[in-house]
Amino acid sequence: MKVSILGGAGTLGATTAFVLAQQNLVDEISLIDLKENIAASHKMDMEQAAAEFSSVEITSGDFSMLQASDIIINTVGIPEKQVQSRMDYLEGNYKIIQQISSHINQYTKNPIIISATNPLDIIHTLLQDLVAIPKNRMIGFSLNDTFRFRWALSKVLQEPIENIEAFVFGEHGEDQIPIFSRIYINQKQIQLAEEQKQLVIQIIRNWFSDYQSLNSGRTSGWLSSINLVKITKAIVEDTKEIIPSSVIGKDGISIGQAARIGKNGVEAIEEIPLTLEETEEFNRVKQKINEQVKLIHEGITLHKS
Repeated sequence: MKVSILGGAGTLGATTAFVLAQQNLVDEISLIDLKENIAASHKMDMEQAAAEFSSVEITSGDFSMLQASDIIINTVGIPEKQVQSRMDYLEGNYKIIQQISSHINQYTKNPIIISATNPLDIIHTLLQDLVAIPKNRMIGFSLNDTFRFRWALSKVLQEPIENIEAFVFGEHGEDQIPIFSRIYINQKQIQLAEEQKQLVIQIIRNWFSDYQSLNSGRTSGWLSSINLVKITKAIVEDTKEIIPSSVIGKDGISIGQAARIGKNGVEAIEEIPLTLEETEEFNRVKQKINEQVKLIHEGITLHKS
């Protein structure tokens, strides 16, 4: 099995490649980037670093390396900068997505795409019109939100994170929806006190602004790479586990939901019972995403005219 990583010269792409190589899950990992020299340097370094514990072949090159890809992990995007919202990346990243889509169509045949380009839900909704791939084979990467929710719960409850099951749905951004109504510790459902709930919300909300305030120019490569490989492993091993992801529903909108991931990509979208408040918030966020997508489409139409 071959996994190609678009943006393979970048922090997230290269880190994901190395974590994936450590897992020894696939036959080939191809690093694809416009900065071919940097991708090649990662390839040369990585194939030696992984030699003792992995049989995976590491390759690099231009977009033609997409050929025979079973899975494409898309990490491309404009350079990281200090922003108030992931929406600030929309214009630049949509232009990039339009460019890479033509190469995906040219060189591949029905791969599974895992996309991490922000603002995720809008870009992923738009991507379905650019690539000749069934919607179930397109997965938007929003798993970090759920992980950070569990991380915040672990801090507040003083409970090991591995004992906590919880989900975040909705937007990969300011309008993410932590599902407080379905939190489990050691498979036992719990309810948080209001004070605990507000503290968890504060930790989640402050994380992005605190990270951005560092103005480091880098993305959260370590956590993202771990979670991107988790999705890849679910596909390769056909685990059919539930992994919160931004997936495209029957209405054509991509939004964070409970996705069952297996060898065909999104095997099913599971209906997780929500409270009335959570359901209303989910529908509001979906409408927001839809409106932003319409604005992009109208802008394209006006530009063409």
